[in-house]
Amino acid sequence: MNSDYLKGIIEEILYIWGEPIDINDLGKIIFDAEKSEIRKAINEMVDDRNLKSSGLIIKKYEDKYQFATRPDHEKYISNIVKKSEKNLSNSSLETLSIIAYKQPITRAEIDKIRGVKSQSTIDSLLDKKLIKENGRLDKIGKPIIYVTTDLFLKYFNISNLDQLPKIDEKIDGDIDED
Repeated sequence: MNSDYLKGIIEEILYIWGEPIDINDLGKIIFDAEKSEIRKAINEMVDDRNLKSSGLIIKKYEDKYQFATRPDHEKYISNIVKKSEKNLSNSSLETLSIIAYKQPITRAEIDKIRGVKSQSTIDSLLDKKLIKENGRLDKIGKPIIYVTTDLFLKYFNISNLDQLPKIDEKIDGDIDED
């Protein structure tokens, strides 16, 4: 495989993947290239981006690679990141907190607690990957069960659900425990 062509594929994968990806996963995706070719190409890409002062660099974490911004560009990028962080609507935050505290939970249970339909909010949270479908209940209609994701933990900078703030007993008592 042509080196430039391989580098183009790697660049596209890094862009689309978003998270750090290791050589083994790259090898599975780029099935018609040897891992040694992939490793050589990505190492050349790292060097090229560092030499050219490219806006995006490729950071290496152990044996994983990810696109990242240059540390010296932080003063420009931080304004954008601050604006986009935690831009959840009140209804999204309310629905997300219900799921976080009551999981696993169905849409009907969320709707009952909120007193309004929540499907569009749930769809938004699914799109943001803060929640996920976790099977179905063995009841009539087989309703979908929702739970939070690891991205939820990362988003709120907590390592597990035990770190969620405790709910006031008065408030907690008003919510039906089905």
